[in-house]
Amino acid sequence: MISARKESLREALADMCHHQQGNHGWSAFHECLREVAASGRSAGLDRLLSALWRRRPDISDAHAITLLGIAVRHLVTHDGRHTEALDTELPLARRVPALARLLEERCDALAHLMDRHSNSYTGARRFLLPQLVIGAFVASRSVRRVRLLDLGTSIGLLPRQLNNEVIFSRFAGDLRWHPAAPPFRRIPLELACGVDRPPLPTLDWVRTCHGPSDYYEQRFEEVLWSLDQSKAAEQEVLLRPLDILDRAGLADILTSLRINVVTCNFVLYQYGDEIKRRLVDTVMSALDAPGLMLVMEPSHALARMGCTVQAYLDGSTEPLHVADVSDAHFLGEVTLRAGMDVLAGP
Repeated sequence: MISARKESLREALADMCHHQQGNHGWSAFHECLREVAASGRSAGLDRLLSALWRRRPDISDAHAITLLGIAVRHLVTHDGRHTEALDTELPLARRVPALARLLEERCDALAHLMDRHSNSYTGARRFLLPQLVIGAFVASRSVRRVRLLDLGTSIGLLPRQLNNEVIFSRFAGDLRWHPAAPPFRRIPLELACGVDRPPLPTLDWVRTCHGPSDYYEQRFEEVLWSLDQSKAAEQEVLLRPLDILDRAGLADILTSLRINVVTCNFVLYQYGDEIKRRLVDTVMSALDAPGLMLVMEPSHALARMGCTVQAYLDGSTEPLHVADVSDAHFLGEVTLRAGMDVLAGP
């Protein structure tokens, strides 16, 4: 079983090495990890993966790979050791043995980090689409109150950003919509909250989730700026630790808080298809009417640019294809699909 899972992970890793945005921060690590996995120096990696799969059997290959990169970066940053493993100025021939040594010597520390965290990358621009799509849904249904829950919320930035026209205005101009963007509408938020796997991510962890490059430095600066601009909403957003795989706990918070809109952004890719189906079933069976679940997921399990946006409505577990986005960091083009017409009405 372990050998089969490792081969699947190696195939996913090889695919991720061809990502168009690889130069933005993680391609050098993926290339190095691929070489370690294929070499005779993979004992530390094998032990780490075995521990991960025992503790988190439902984790997807893409999530395991990204989480390992984040854990390595976190350890290197905070320990100040094994820096050669992430030094892109060094040739691959030097980085590979350095990473192999790190995985062997710090296996337990890395396993601990990967057991207690997820990829909590937080994009400041990702709220743009939920703002407009939820606004269109609310207007078409004459919804008077929105009680929103953000699944996998990280530090809770997205619920803080909603209805903030200053933040919206800064980023909206970098998106090109086809055929046209829905108008900005204020969402009648009565409650905004978020949940994430305990322990709740810290800003320090989110910083580590951004790749080691100038590109990701710019994205993180946008997060810091957005946190400052949305400071007034900080106390209004309720954050709770909850592993969404705890379906009973998830159903309880949905019903007890009378949630009628759920956002779930770059979270479901972490699991297999059966887990995803069960999570959607849980949410849609517990939402207040009229219920909306809006899901944004990487188009190709993080191996290519872009993301797909789907929605679930009124208790149905059949997805509506709402949009495709060319760049998951929301710096590109948004193409609206037929599901948007269903959401927005005639």
